[in-house]
Amino acid sequence: MLPFIALHVMANLVWIGSIVTVGWLLSAASKAPGASEGKAIAEASAAIYRRIATPAFVASFVFGVLVVAFNAGYYMKQHWFHGKLTFALVVIALHHVIGAKSKRAASGGVQGGGSGGILTAALLVSAFATVAFAILKTALVP
Repeated sequence: MLPFIALHVMANLVWIGSIVTVGWLLSAASKAPGASEGKAIAEASAAIYRRIATPAFVASFVFGVLVVAFNAGYYMKQHWFHGKLTFALVVIALHHVIGAKSKRAASGGVQGGGSGGILTAALLVSAFATVAFAILKTALVP
């Protein structure tokens, strides 16, 4: 099980780093001085989403499910795990929202990147909460 945990954590590093980059680029695209510059930045964000963030998300999800599947009885009884899972689901939802906005902006949509910075900040806060629940688990158990 430890190799799956290591692979889950490694995939998380790549996933969160790349989706934050997508959100940051999305925000930058909406503030670009010209339409062509904004479109180029949005296309770069969509490419990172498709080529890096999404495969890393899938790897993180698969390895996370494997970790839990091999010891489901333990995880389902741990109170800290429910908090971790809740914030992880928020991160997953924000991943998809940021990705959809990035694809929309890359295709020339007008609703692309205005909220990219806010969504990225929310994703980072939620990712931090996920990590806090995982690391501080012994302090969180009554």
